[in-house]
Amino acid sequence: MQFKNKRKNLSGIPTSSMSDVAFLLLIFFLTTTKFDIKKGLGLVLPPASTQADKKVRLKQENITKVWVNQKGQVALNEEIVPLNELESKVRNIVLENPDMVISFKTDRQSKYDYMVRVLDVLQAAGAEKISLSTN
Repeated sequence: MQFKNKRKNLSGIPTSSMSDVAFLLLIFFLTTTKFDIKKGLGLVLPPASTQADKKVRLKQENITKVWVNQKGQVALNEEIVPLNELESKVRNIVLENPDMVISFKTDRQSKYDYMVRVLDVLQAAGAEKISLSTN
């Protein structure tokens, strides 16, 4: 009497440890990935005006113009000033006239870093009234 050999089809991929490997890979990538936290500019904006149609006119003697060009050069009232001297000059201007508004404009082609540096210098100089604009 002959017995038939029953063979099982063993042509599959063993998947018993695949979930463990996937879990370990997930843990590895979550622990080694650096997530950048983007910080914005720390500015306190004034409350919204109830009279949006009313425009405020400023006297020319109460406006100081600061301009940053494409190369990162800073101009204070159309005179090029090194960045390290800007703080003392703006501080003197603000101390002379507390109602001074700094009109700060940047060139569209200038780097964002230039604008942030100059804005930090203006805030360090004590300028509280800053008007931001791009050209």
